[in-house]
Amino acid sequence: MLSLRNRKGFAIPVAILVIGVLSITLAAAFSLVIAERRGVDDQKAQVSAFVLAEQGLQMFFVRRDSLGFKSVPPAVKEGPVRIYMNGGYADVQLDRVRPPQGSLAGLYVVRSKGTQTKGAIGGTPAGVRTVAQYAAWEPADLAVEAGWTAISGIKKNGNSGSFLGKDACSDSIALAGVAVPQVPGFNQPNTADSVDYNGQTPQQAAANVLIKWKAILAGTGLTPNYTVPPDAIPSFADTTFYPVIFMVGDVGSSALNNGRGVLIVTGNLDTGSGATFNWRGVVLVGNDITGNGNNYIQGAIISALNVKLGQTVAINTVNGTKQYQYNSCEVAKAMMGLGALIPLPNTWVDNWVEY
Repeated sequence: MLSLRNRKGFAIPVAILVIGVLSITLAAAFSLVIAERRGVDDQKAQVSAFVLAEQGLQMFFVRRDSLGFKSVPPAVKEGPVRIYMNGGYADVQLDRVRPPQGSLAGLYVVRSKGTQTKGAIGGTPAGVRTVAQYAAWEPADLAVEAGWTAISGIKKNGNSGSFLGKDACSDSIALAGVAVPQVPGFNQPNTADSVDYNGQTPQQAAANVLIKWKAILAGTGLTPNYTVPPDAIPSFADTTFYPVIFMVGDVGSSALNNGRGVLIVTGNLDTGSGATFNWRGVVLVGNDITGNGNNYIQGAIISALNVKLGQTVAINTVNGTKQYQYNSCEVAKAMMGLGALIPLPNTWVDNWVEY
């Protein structure tokens, strides 16, 4: 006779087990997909932040002045300045590593921190990346041939005075005391430590002087700090101040005593009978110089530059005891304001540590 008894089944437990395994597998798959997506999004955010940081760094070197970095040479610390771009922004900062010393360029590091603000997953940190590059503040280049390069020659009245090409800064090799054309030349070579002839005629000498004088006169060769007139001649109370002064026409020296920087005179420069004319830096004169009174110039002089424009310029005349001496440090200081921040090759990094 058949016995009817309850028997233990296994279908339901197996079904529950299968459902559990499938649920865990599905959850793991979703977790894996989310993790993969998060990883991809993180990489994308890092790449976006890197692009923003690099764009900020390049914009700094191209548009430094317009971004508000106006110190010349750059200060000890400048910025940070935030530059907004599509998808985020970059915070750019400049720090000085080594100040300019004589003709030695200053060393700086520029950092750009890019931050992504668009395209990130909600609730996740924004992508951030920092790049940096070292740069040097290089003074504008001035090809100096001598302590005084006189394109139209020099006439020295009297045997006293000195035209020295030995570097007063002891930072560079000695140059000639004067550089002149063979005709009309320099009539008192005993007052110079050496004489260099830069051509047979003033026209040849002018061709050998590598200054874009026409561009300077047109205002495209450099940007002066002061144009006189209409500006007034600045005070030189600050001994670290080396401005670029552009003076139109003929100039007397009474207001320029104890000056510094780049002095540009489009006409004649007369240092004044009984006056004192002391200058540290660079003196560029379109016509001739008449050296009267007490003159003491440390740096470099180039006169009769209007010969480069096809004009005839009278010989430079120096009367009495004077001292004109090449000084590479004073030239470098004067040209510093016309310099530029140059990125140094092989110094770019994308793993700059920030604390």
